[in-house]
Amino acid sequence: MDNFFNAGAAPGGGGVAGPIIQWLRSLPPITRLWLASTLTITALANLEIISWTDLSLSHLSDVTGGKGTSNNIDRFLGRVEAWRLITCFMYIGKFSWHSVINLHLMTQISARYESMGPICTRRRVLRQQQQQQRHNNSPYHSRGETSDYLFCLLFGMTGILLSQFYLFPYILSPSSYTFHHYRFFSRHLTFYVLYIWSKHYPHHNVNLFGVVMSAAYLPYAYLVMGYAMNNGEVIPMDMLHGMFIGHIYYYLACIVPSVLGRGRSVLSTPILLIDLCDWLEGRRVGLVGGDANGGEGEPIVVDTDGVIGG
Repeated sequence: MDNFFNAGAAPGGGGVAGPIIQWLRSLPPITRLWLASTLTITALANLEIISWTDLSLSHLSDVTGGKGTSNNIDRFLGRVEAWRLITCFMYIGKFSWHSVINLHLMTQISARYESMGPICTRRRVLRQQQQQQRHNNSPYHSRGETSDYLFCLLFGMTGILLSQFYLFPYILSPSSYTFHHYRFFSRHLTFYVLYIWSKHYPHHNVNLFGVVMSAAYLPYAYLVMGYAMNNGEVIPMDMLHGMFIGHIYYYLACIVPSVLGRGRSVLSTPILLIDLCDWLEGRRVGLVGGDANGGEGEPIVVDTDGVIGG
């Protein structure tokens, strides 16, 4: 089939929309999908076509319909609102300068991480003879692809929600948990990706409002800025939460395999996601980043060197 992610990628039309369309098409596929979904859902909510209360997720009962209902299975199934598991990450609030900054940061960080090459969690499938000839004991391919980034986001979304509803109520005081009880998790996911990118490319130089620093320090710089913008009274828990889940992902994807050795790992991109992304990108399904002889495929790596934060 045609490349779904870049279908009709002819030069944009004239007028004001032309450069905007070309810019959207220049974004990596997952970043483009994330941005389009966020813009669409946020616009619909701000135009009051849909209510933001139908997008939020304050308790898991918002999804299951278990709050205030009986055990009747028919009533339960009639109230399931599974879309909240996704939309709570796609709404960035009312249109404001603050929302624009968050959207800019989300797009730039996601595009940079996806373009430079996400962490690969696609397992290599090699014959025993090939394994003996290779000195690389990593269970994964050397470069990440679209499916790896999609799996990374799904892992982050799952980890953020599980820790929000099943971990923090037990480790935070009731008053603190109530104060930091979020309904939307867009910034959580943004700083989840930012932290992973900073760990994967720690020596990449970035420019934060004119200050040049290594990428390894960027999440903490934003954390200090967020704390200062709150007059030193409130710790930006959404940033910390995203970074916490990002650290778990990085540890499981990069540290654990090197400790276990012998090609063993904990995380693995599902074959279904690999085949789906290959199909949507117009690639042959079944070749998991490699050729027919079992060799490793190398995705094109594009290094972006823009300015973060302005």
